[in-house]
Amino acid sequence: MTRLVYLLLFFTFSSAILLAQEAALSGVVTDTNEGPIPFCNVVLMDLSSVILSGTITEDDGSFIFDSLEEGSYIVKVSYVGYEDFVSDTITLSRKLNLPTIQLIESRETLGEVTVTARKPIVTRKADRLVFNVENSVLSNGSTMDILRRTPAVVVNQDKITVRNEGVTIYLNNRRLPLDEGEIQTLLESLGGDVIESIEVMQNPPADFDAEGGPVLNIITSKSVSVGYKGNISTRGTYSIFPKHSFGTSHFFKGEKIDVFVNYSFNPRKDSHRSLNDIVYRDRGETTIWDQDYERKARTKAHNANISIDYQATDRTTLSFAGVGLFSPNELNTVLSLTDVASNTASDFDIKTVSRLGSERTNIALDARINHNLKNGSLSGNVHFTTFNRDRSQNLTSRYRDEMNTLFRTVRFNSLANQDIEIYTGQLDFSTAIGKLNFQTGVKTSIINSQSVIDFPLIQDSGTTGLNAALNDDFLYDENVFAGYVSLGQEWEKWSAKAGLRAEQTNSKGTSLVLNTINELDYLEFFPTAYLQYAPSDTHNFSFDYARRIDRPRYQDLNPFSYFLNENNFDQGNANLLPAFSNRFNFNYTYNGKYSFDVYYRDNGENIVILPFQDNQNQVLRTVRQNALDSKSWGIDFNHDRAITSWLYFVTYLSAFHEEETFVAVESGGVEATNAINGFYVYIANYLNLSKDRSFTANVSFEYLSSFLLGSYIQDATTSINFGLKKMFWNDRAAFTLNVNDILNRANGRLTSRYLNQNNGYRVFNETQNLQVGFAYKFGNFRLSDNEKSIDKTERDRLEIKD
Repeated sequence: MTRLVYLLLFFTFSSAILLAQEAALSGVVTDTNEGPIPFCNVVLMDLSSVILSGTITEDDGSFIFDSLEEGSYIVKVSYVGYEDFVSDTITLSRKLNLPTIQLIESRETLGEVTVTARKPIVTRKADRLVFNVENSVLSNGSTMDILRRTPAVVVNQDKITVRNEGVTIYLNNRRLPLDEGEIQTLLESLGGDVIESIEVMQNPPADFDAEGGPVLNIITSKSVSVGYKGNISTRGTYSIFPKHSFGTSHFFKGEKIDVFVNYSFNPRKDSHRSLNDIVYRDRGETTIWDQDYERKARTKAHNANISIDYQATDRTTLSFAGVGLFSPNELNTVLSLTDVASNTASDFDIKTVSRLGSERTNIALDARINHNLKNGSLSGNVHFTTFNRDRSQNLTSRYRDEMNTLFRTVRFNSLANQDIEIYTGQLDFSTAIGKLNFQTGVKTSIINSQSVIDFPLIQDSGTTGLNAALNDDFLYDENVFAGYVSLGQEWEKWSAKAGLRAEQTNSKGTSLVLNTINELDYLEFFPTAYLQYAPSDTHNFSFDYARRIDRPRYQDLNPFSYFLNENNFDQGNANLLPAFSNRFNFNYTYNGKYSFDVYYRDNGENIVILPFQDNQNQVLRTVRQNALDSKSWGIDFNHDRAITSWLYFVTYLSAFHEEETFVAVESGGVEATNAINGFYVYIANYLNLSKDRSFTANVSFEYLSSFLLGSYIQDATTSINFGLKKMFWNDRAAFTLNVNDILNRANGRLTSRYLNQNNGYRVFNETQNLQVGFAYKFGNFRLSDNEKSIDKTERDRLEIKD
């Protein structure tokens, strides 16, 4: 194992050394009117016409081949509708910029043409960073694999973040209607060969909802021909327990109608283990609770979705999409062993056994009409979501003294149900006024939520957190009315875009048992601004700003208590307020390859998850509350390039500062500030192991120093991953093999230590695993489908705690 680790580290870091030994060849392609031609196929060959590398031109017609050896080359440029251009012999010693290449229109009639090219890996626009992966070595994995390698994106313990913020996932400009676990399942099963690009928006423009932080927009390839295709796939993940996935997809494209249907079955058994410790200090007494906690989760989730597009007229398209999740008989069994030691009392231990059963249904339906105008488009959308979850819990704890004598027993049962319905309607219009791009739209959202919890049995002779176990029936209604306008223009070396979104929110939370009502009524404005300046092909400067809102999750507003055991529970907060943030970002990109980002984010009264220990009663409760202040800033660096024809290199570095100021509820209600300075390193190599690119590999190294999570600080983590992929049977079948977290260092300890608080835990998730997958495509498998997602912002707030 030690030799393998050293070998992987060698491949990972040695490519950085090669960067210093290189030459480069660049140029610009135009038509006969000297207008730039983007997306031309540019091929670099040796003198015997053997292709060495390929790329395509950018929006301004430019292209570049770097990391080249000194020698003689030939450049060939081709584009549909133009005659091919083949250069004379080019002798290259260092960096060389070719004279402008002009393509001449072809008068021949072209039949079916297949163009294979590598798009620019990273393109920066005024309001987003575009990570192009179509026809590149990066497209060989799953969509989740691509996200793990997307600049600025960090996947830590299966959570997708950008600058330590949770992200909102869109698919083809439509918000994914799934919770965090469902999104991960979808991204792991969606093949990277259908992905065109990933758009990273630190500050999304005004036509995106103001709710949430950064946005990742996944763009899939467009449909190109009539036909049918389908696939079947299976994947196994082997760690402490095995996990499997079986799926099939079918797509038909006709002259008027496109239909996509997908189904997957995901039987899983997962282990979630942690070692927890709490130090309670009260009036000279010190009591230490050491707990070994393990939850085994068994699920058998069924996922299905359907997309139908109907071309009613040459300008009008009708679309329907449906997504369904049914997860019956979910079972979580928990076993925790706790040793309690005190300097003033006898020691004892606690054995807790808990059984949690649940059933979950999530259905979303979406209908859309899009009409192309002569100079723009008009679209309308309606959406409906229904979510239901029933859950029961039975818990028993037995206390034994040093003589193993049973002296106390705690039991309780709980029944809970949550039912949420979401209705939305939206109308959007876009047009061009001269060189000015104009967008406007309106949207309304109606949310109705009811949550009920009941404790039919509570048996406890002592003082524990069960005092907070109250029956309740909580109703939450929210209406949001929004409108936006956006303007953008590009000219010469500049591009600019500005927008304004207004949202009127009315919400009401009612506890029927406690007879309390919390109402909010507010109108807020969310401006966005983007400015980009490119004085030359070498230098690019950009600045962007956005104001955003973070609304509480529906579950967090419920004033319920959910118990890990009788002394450790999570509690909702009906008094949570929305948090508003202001985000600033400045970027400089050199030569299209070296990117520097400096950012500042004022999160205001950010919603944070905080653990508070009651030292007198020896109870730990985790609550949601608004911080008093929250800020972060940092600098990011990104660089990627092809070092040779068989090796591609990506690196992403980040240095950051984060801080949270909150009310220390169990420390006299004083202000407490938690701050951290951190660093992140990601280095990856992608290797072609065969000339036809059918056999590929990747190896990556990831390091994350300490970072902030509410009042917790997580220790540094390290991860090394290695993967292989082999395509065969004329690219109809694929076999994948991945070894993740080779060092078993991807899980870190989290500690909350300030004033009279001292607790922490170390997680042992199944990050170290072996993944084996197989997929087979049939029909016209090169046909790109119309798979899409279906909104919405409001569905992201369906987060349910296990």
